[in-house]
Amino acid sequence: MEENHESQYSPTVACIYVFNLVVGTGILALPSVLITGGWFLGGLFLLLVCFFSFVTVTFMLEAMATANALIRLKKNKVISNNGIDGCTRLSEASDLLLESGAPNLESHLLQPENERQLFQIAKRTELGEMAGLFFNQWGIIFFYTALILYLFGDSVIYSTVVARSLVGFFSGPTPPPWAFDMYLVLFFVFSVPFCLFDFQKTKLLQITTMAVRNICLYTMIILAFVSVAKSGRHDEQVPRFNILALPNLFGGVVYSFMCHHSLPSIVTPMRDKSQVLRIVGMAFVSIIIVYLFLFVSCGLAFGTGVLDPITFNFPPEQYGIVGDVLFLFPVITLSSNFPMLSITLRNNLDVLFHLLSRKARNGLHLETVARSPHQAAQADWHRRILLTLLAVVPPTFFSYIAEHSNMSVDELVGITGAFAGCAVMFIIPAFMVYCSRKVFVTVYLDMTLEENKEATSKLSLPKNVHASPFSGHGWVIVILMWAILAILFNGFENWSKYSSR
Repeated sequence: MEENHESQYSPTVACIYVFNLVVGTGILALPSVLITGGWFLGGLFLLLVCFFSFVTVTFMLEAMATANALIRLKKNKVISNNGIDGCTRLSEASDLLLESGAPNLESHLLQPENERQLFQIAKRTELGEMAGLFFNQWGIIFFYTALILYLFGDSVIYSTVVARSLVGFFSGPTPPPWAFDMYLVLFFVFSVPFCLFDFQKTKLLQITTMAVRNICLYTMIILAFVSVAKSGRHDEQVPRFNILALPNLFGGVVYSFMCHHSLPSIVTPMRDKSQVLRIVGMAFVSIIIVYLFLFVSCGLAFGTGVLDPITFNFPPEQYGIVGDVLFLFPVITLSSNFPMLSITLRNNLDVLFHLLSRKARNGLHLETVARSPHQAAQADWHRRILLTLLAVVPPTFFSYIAEHSNMSVDELVGITGAFAGCAVMFIIPAFMVYCSRKVFVTVYLDMTLEENKEATSKLSLPKNVHASPFSGHGWVIVILMWAILAILFNGFENWSKYSSR
């Protein structure tokens, strides 16, 4: 289970990836949503969602480490797959992960002093692979349904917003009927090469995008404060606490802290993972600071008259070339996120198809055909191209349909984020960390019983060095209760929108 050192990057770069992934479409409508909720409720809700999102990120990191430990133990042939009666049993996904040829685990890795090596996140375990390790059949079906719906929907939103922004910038308020289609194709052509590779291959794009993105964000914050200094405050109508805005807050703010689906691809290539929790925490602190400054500055400068998306508050007619750059902010923001979403979708589709093809081979009693290294590499590359196109072409096609059906971005966000997004952000991490703990305990007990039936009374479980600081089952219950609230409020918000038509 060795890492590819040539494709590693520093923790700082990983922090940039997390920042870029989180600060996506959500920030464009965030100030108006928070201002509707009021100074106190909007700010409090933002902090709560940020905290709960960070909790579930730590759940995902712990589950990733546990998956790596189980793979190491099974590779050493010290695990019995019989009798695991926790949330699930080790499924075919564990065998699939072992096809990479990870080295045998020596017995000394099971000693407490080697716990760090046992739980080292060295093998990239995509969410689909972890679902195969920890969930039963129904859990796997729920997982893939939620993840694919979310990633497909998010990709549709990104491609639609980028194309519409380019149309508005280059073609003006009365664009020709073919303008959207042309810019959508250009965005597709630009994005596909980045989607073919892994996250570490997009490092230059991510660093450049973060620099431009931060310049734009801080420029908007500064311009808003300058407007307050020149024209005075306009927050007279902003409430302190508007409980009626809760549906909008759940629908808008929950969508602004999503990075869980891409954590395996971001964290695994890090050179030093000993500080991964601190790195992710720093990214979240940076994000919440930017969000709060944007909320306060826009609330003071524009009040309840703030426009959505936020970039529309700085029109080129008033701000010149700065307004032009800010008008293109959605393009800058989303163009780097789209490859990350597509890479994550491609990797999980790859796992799903591996599992399905493996079951088909076993069901038909077919043997795997031996191939030379050159043939295998060529087949893998062709497979990657096909899966990348499968991850990129359908969202582009649905973006075309959404545009010509006159669907608004709010509708797309509501359909995608209200349920599938909530599942990916809260429900799946909560169940994944719970099941991973239960499966590991069961597996380790079975292993110990097999080696020494008298040792269980003195058994001390290895400590997961990447364990979440929120280790009690009470935190899992709190997250699930929050997820239920989010789904109820999101459902009410979407029902209100459609029933009012």
